[in-house]
Amino acid sequence: MRPQVVSKTTRHYDALIHAIEAEGLSVIPAIATLMDNREAVSKFFVEDGIQRTQRLKTKDQRPKSKALVNQIVSLTGFSFVGGPAMNDSEAAAEFLRDLNLPYRSAVSLDTQTIESWRDSQTGLNPIQAGMQIAIPEIDGATEPFVYGGIPADGNEPLPLEDRCRRFARRLSRWNTLQTAPREQIKLALVLFCFPPNKGNIGTAADLDVFPSVWDVLNKLRSDGYGVVVPPTADELRNILLGGNSEQFGAAANIAYRMNVSEYRRLCPYVNEIETDWGPSPGRINSFGGDLLIQGVVLGNVFVGVQPTFGYEGDPMRLMMARSGAPHHGFMAFYTYLEKVFQADAAVHVGTHGAMEFMPGKQVGLSDECWSDRLIGELPNIYLYSVNNPSDPPIENAGLYRELATLKDMVMAYRQATEESERERLFESIEEGSRSLNLHDGEILGQRDGSVNEIKNRTHFRARVSF
Repeated sequence: MRPQVVSKTTRHYDALIHAIEAEGLSVIPAIATLMDNREAVSKFFVEDGIQRTQRLKTKDQRPKSKALVNQIVSLTGFSFVGGPAMNDSEAAAEFLRDLNLPYRSAVSLDTQTIESWRDSQTGLNPIQAGMQIAIPEIDGATEPFVYGGIPADGNEPLPLEDRCRRFARRLSRWNTLQTAPREQIKLALVLFCFPPNKGNIGTAADLDVFPSVWDVLNKLRSDGYGVVVPPTADELRNILLGGNSEQFGAAANIAYRMNVSEYRRLCPYVNEIETDWGPSPGRINSFGGDLLIQGVVLGNVFVGVQPTFGYEGDPMRLMMARSGAPHHGFMAFYTYLEKVFQADAAVHVGTHGAMEFMPGKQVGLSDECWSDRLIGELPNIYLYSVNNPSDPPIENAGLYRELATLKDMVMAYRQATEESERERLFESIEEGSRSLNLHDGEILGQRDGSVNEIKNRTHFRARVSF
């Protein structure tokens, strides 16, 4: 943000920029000073920037020029149009759609410390998750990587060097998808199988998987990708479920056998997995001392079957668990995708698989989260049905924007364990409560008492607003 640039507290920005440049990519840094990224993008990221900036002062907000960049990366994590104060997602989506560039939104820890994020089982606190994940996603942003933040014993944002490198490599992979010849691109399409038998391979909520995958393969071929397409969707199903599957007692064709020495050489997490699952290769997705990778190679496209959770008697045991690890077969599958088949991207098909529910944080992942370890640096595309939301169709009207933000700050204050973070949040709570006329002289002084009173008054207004 501009205050950090002016005060020269930009070590986290600098580290990420240098990490991206180390991947061989060029970076054009720009500052959006008016909480509206459209002007900065128009001025610096397209060919006739000056003329486009002048047009933005009129009603013409749409890009009409060739872009000078392949991706836009926001380092503030706020909304594209509106910043932290508000968001105009409709305007943002229209602008970005016309520009036709991928939009990434990285996360700097601004309302919680690095230590509280690392120790948290949830990951980001409610304020961070709302302003820096949910709102940017509505604008169309992807790749919400945590790359820096303020430590508990400091006042200046610092980079998380390992996350900067990971994020930079991910951006480089996305760049490859945009710039490499299509016939050289390798893709992995991942199907799900739960419970584990042939009748359940390629099942998903509200999606006919095999015809859908067959359509995708045909589209890839027509667009110039190197893929061998079976004559029909049924033939694709037969190839995947048949092949050599009976020879190995497997649910699908075995595309690759990974021996233990190769598994250990390619996967840095084997020792941790053995703590939960015993010596590799284990008993799941293994045969004759090898780990089995289920799927079929169709030219430069691999159609694979994701292994199951592993606990068949308790299939949901690992779902969002606080500890534990995926079994060797699960880890070997994703190791194969990235390091043996050398896919340029993974495409998960259907609602939904097991990778995203592996032990670790729920949002704002770290290098200790198994979902992050499994997908590695692969761009991850998810063909997902969103017509089965868990939210009820009718619920309380809730709070309007300013009160909702204040409520999130109160929740973050209650969850915080470090005194410096609690003090920082309390100052924001007091400022917000005064602006909303929730603060008066009667509740000044005792900090925790003030927060409880503010929470009660906020809850009362929520009930009245309904």
